[in-house]
Parts: sequence; structure tokens; C-alpha cells
Amino acid sequence: MNEWTENLMNIGIELGPIVLLTLIAIIFSRTVIYKSLLVYASASDTKHDDAFVNSLKKPLTLIPFGIGAYALIDALPLPDTYSDYASLIVQTYFYLAIFWSLAGSIDPLRDFVGEKYDFLSPTLRAWIFRAIKFVLYLIGIVSVLELWGIDAASIIAGLGLFSVALALGAQNFFKNLIGGLLIIGEKRFKQGDWINVEGVAEGSVEKIDFRSTLIRRFDQAPVFVPNSVLSDSEIINFSEMPFRRIMFNVGLIYQTTPETILAIRKDIESYIAADDDLANADEATTTIRVTQFNDSSIDMLVYCFTRSTKWHDFCKAREKLILEIMKIVKKNGSDFAYPTSTIHLEKE
Repeated sequence: MNEWTENLMNIGIELGPIVLLTLIAIIFSRTVIYKSLLVYASASDTKHDDAFVNSLKKPLTLIPFGIGAYALIDALPLPDTYSDYASLIVQTYFYLAIFWSLAGSIDPLRDFVGEKYDFLSPTLRAWIFRAIKFVLYLIGIVSVLELWGIDAASIIAGLGLFSVALALGAQNFFKNLIGGLLIIGEKRFKQGDWINVEGVAEGSVEKIDFRSTLIRRFDQAPVFVPNSVLSDSEIINFSEMPFRRIMFNVGLIYQTTPETILAIRKDIESYIAADDDLANADEATTTIRVTQFNDSSIDMLVYCFTRSTKWHDFCKAREKLILEIMKIVKKNGSDFAYPTSTIHLEKE
């Protein structure tokens, strides 16, 4: 057996226990510790602690691996220069693992805060915790740079040379960012609201981001609208309305007597007051009135509101009302008018 083979065997004998212990530590962390924490979290009523424990699965693997790598480097007969660089690499690994793990636990923490405290809107809460996650990543990068002897402060200061160009190029970004803050601060709409931006889009608000807002149209097409446009536009928030309006005209034939018109009106009012899908006169304005003499009809305005603001419920309630009005008109001996014209022919 030559000297090279003997040295290799000696290194293997020294490193073997370290590798074995590292593997045992990783398996122990991922099985015993992780599963114990998961069982403990599953016993609670909330699901957010389960998500937090799941976010610890990677750190429970990364930390034993890093300790094992540090022990391996310390045991290897490396020259001082290589040993120093190897130690820096392991320390860098630890920095990245720690801050990556902390950033990964932000989402469960955000959901937990949202469940326990409702003083923050979902959008504002998402923005705050997204900013915290960004700060953690930034601190991790700066820490790694400082570890390698790179002055992060000098780099940041050097970026100030480009501040003018950056400010000019990022005008739209900051304009949209401020627009997003105004939307959240003024509570114009929130995630899940049904809004209409005239000439831009109508649909459900799916996400309010730093630069733009995603509106999902009813045909499921996504529309990304800059926040600056939304902050300067007139927005109808249909989700904030307590009722939804029904308004149309009923055209009665001219042969209908005033008494019959009053009877029809009374029956329609009675139906609206009795229907659970429609708001009664005490809840919302209800108007059933003759409005004008049209070319071929006497027009009666039907103006009321549905209790539900959902499109499908609104359509059902309106359909029921229209069909009932048809029955009421027929029952009272009247009929619906349709456009007619009379032509007089004169004989020479």
C-alpha cells in the first residue's frame, strides 16, 4: 500500500464518522423533531401553526448539513488559505440558510396576523409582510458581502451616482406605487371586489400589487391596470352597494282605463313588498308610476331593488318580476302595447 492510498484511508477514517453523524442529524431533524412539531401544531384549532412548522422543514435540513460541512472542513488537512476560503463558504451558507428560512416563515406569520387581527386590510397586510421579506433578503445579502470583506455601504453609496438617472427612469414606478398606497389608504376597493373602471375594465379585483392591479374580467381574461390610472379614474365599486337596481318601463295599450292602471300598479307594489328577493319600500326606494304618453303606449316605470347584488341572483329576481307583471297585466284585462302606425289614403 503506497503513501497516497494510506493517507486517503486515514482521511476517510477521520471523515467517515463526521459524515455519518451529519446524516443521522439530518434524518433525526426531518423525522423526529419535524414530526413532533407537526403533531403538536396539528392539535391546535388554527392551521397557521401547521404552515409555520412546514416552513421549518428546510432549515431543519440545512442547519445539520452546514454544521457537518464545517466539521468536515475543520478535519481536512487543507492549507491555511484554502481553509479560510472554505470557512467563508460555510459561513456564507449559514447566513443564506438563516435569512432564507426567516423569509420563508413570513407567509405563515402574515396569515396568522390576518386571522387574529383585522385592523389591517388583506392588501395592506400583504404589502407590509412583502416589504419585511424584502428587508430580510437585503440584510442577508449585505451580511454576506460584509463577511467577504466587501464594504456594502460603499456599494450603496456608489449607487447614489445613478440616483438621478434612476429617478428619471423610475418615475412611472413611483407614481404607480403612490397610486397603490392611495387606493389602499382611501379604501376605494379591496381584493375580491367587483369594480368598473369606465373605459378600462370591469371585473373582480384579484390582486393589488406595487405597480399595478390585476382585474379579472367575467370572461376570465386578466387585465393589469397601472395603479396611477386607478387612483385618477372614477371607479364604481359594485361590491359596496347594499342592493341592486331594477328599472324598466312597461308599455300598456291606450285602451287601458285609469282604474285599471291603478289596479295594476297596486298589484305590482304588493308583489314587490311580498317577494323575499326584492327590497321593500322601507329598505330602498320603490317607484311604480305612470311616466308618459308614448307614441304607441302608456308607459309605467318600474323601479325597485334586489336584496342580492350578485349577477345571477339579480337576473333571477328580475325575471320573476317581469313574468309576474305579465300575469298582473293580463289579469286586470289590459295588454302590452307594441309600435303601430296608421296610414290614411285619400281618394282623388
